[in-house]
Amino acid sequence: MILLEDKQLARKFVLTNSIRIAILSGLLLISLFVGLFFKTPFPTVPILVSLSIALVFSLLEFFLIRVLHYRTAIYLQLGMDLMVVTLLVYFSGGISSPFYFLYILPIIVSALFLRRTETVYVATFAFIIFGLLADLMFLDLLPMYPGLSLERVSTATFIYNLLMSFIAFSAVAMISSFYFEKIRSADEKLRNVRENFRDLMQLNNTVLEKMHNGFVTCSASGRAISYNEIARHMLRLDKRRNVLDLLLTAEEQRSEDGNSSRPAGKYLEKSIHGRILGITMTRLSGMYALPQVFVFILTDLTEKKRIEAELKEREHLALIGEMAAGLAHEIRNPLASISGSVQFLYREMRVAPEHKNLMEIIVKESSRLSGSIENFLDYTRIPPLEIERFALANLVDDVVELLQTAHAGIRFERRCDPSLEVSADPRQISQMIWNLLNNAVKAVGEEGVVQVAVFRAENEVRLSVRDNGLGMSSADKEKLFSPFFSRFSSGIGLGMALVKRILDAHKIEIQVQSEKNVGTEVTICFPL
Repeated sequence: MILLEDKQLARKFVLTNSIRIAILSGLLLISLFVGLFFKTPFPTVPILVSLSIALVFSLLEFFLIRVLHYRTAIYLQLGMDLMVVTLLVYFSGGISSPFYFLYILPIIVSALFLRRTETVYVATFAFIIFGLLADLMFLDLLPMYPGLSLERVSTATFIYNLLMSFIAFSAVAMISSFYFEKIRSADEKLRNVRENFRDLMQLNNTVLEKMHNGFVTCSASGRAISYNEIARHMLRLDKRRNVLDLLLTAEEQRSEDGNSSRPAGKYLEKSIHGRILGITMTRLSGMYALPQVFVFILTDLTEKKRIEAELKEREHLALIGEMAAGLAHEIRNPLASISGSVQFLYREMRVAPEHKNLMEIIVKESSRLSGSIENFLDYTRIPPLEIERFALANLVDDVVELLQTAHAGIRFERRCDPSLEVSADPRQISQMIWNLLNNAVKAVGEEGVVQVAVFRAENEVRLSVRDNGLGMSSADKEKLFSPFFSRFSSGIGLGMALVKRILDAHKIEIQVQSEKNVGTEVTICFPL
């Protein structure tokens, strides 16, 4: 069976044909040179013609191999080679020809492309042709080519040369086919290994790209060897970044250098590029032709840590809330008694003017403290939702009217669509709007502008509250909804925390945009 069914053997065929052309060209030039400058015992013209025909046919092989099956191309090539060698042997004296060794070349070519049995067939056919030609010429059944001046060989020499040619042809066929079979077998194994390696590499790359963790390998100097897309995104990696400098501190690197014989893994947690990463590090030896390779598995813990922090904060606040709520109840009743008693004394008793001022301060501060306690109690216990369908603009108008009366110097600009309705608890939403607008009033001071809008955007009804007040820094913006965080001298910092608590209970999104000394815009997105 011909083994030229892939591109590799096709290239091999082209290579052997090129070598054949080079050999024929060399023989042609040598024969021409010898014929011109030396006297030969045989005519050179027919030899030159035979070599020229073989050379032309070899050039045609480059075209024939494109239109013929490889088996046909090989057999045509071998047939032409045997015919040309036979002509050369006939023109140069038969059994005593110096060209009969050329029969070896087609045998080697057949061993390169054919199985061992087929190679033996070619060698046998070559010997039969050569032996038949020699016998016919020795027995004078085929006349010598005119112009030959060779002495007739003896019978012993004839038999010896014939026997040597048989041994040579057989030995070349067996040895060449044996080694080419070995080479083909090795090539087949190598091809299988390459295919398996390619499949494993493809599987490895697929697994690395599909995994939810980052994967990085680097040399002992920190040069990145390989990484997947998730690791590249987490670490903003490129081939020039030093992975060890990015993931390990100088002290940790020195520690690893001092324990270079220890292959055990190591787990670290680092904050890199705004992400909290869990890093599992393993050191391997003898990979990628390097003495040491570091392997890092990266896990993004940012969301997990955020949830853990929220849970801890909720547990902490729940504990504080329970304690504070009980304390607030205990304070509220005596505080109401104190305030009521002072007001009674203020009305019924004749009090000196300087003492009246002190009583007014007591009443005012008691009222403020009572309001703070009520806000705190509202924050610690959100009542069950009572969902209704209502016009959001109506609640906004009610709250704005109350604040406008208390803050005459502030201009409220309203742009509210009265037809837009939402589904929520109106009492809690009213409390949320009050806290938002009250926060905006504090931000603008005695004089300023607060813009309130209710409008539709895509599949949402949006409430927007914008002020031209103090604005917030990035740090303040992150803590805006934290309990007891306040940017103003008045209040205890529960207003925006209560807003967030109410919206979370309704599963309503809140968006905050703010710039220091420019203003703040808070947008509430109610689903339709």
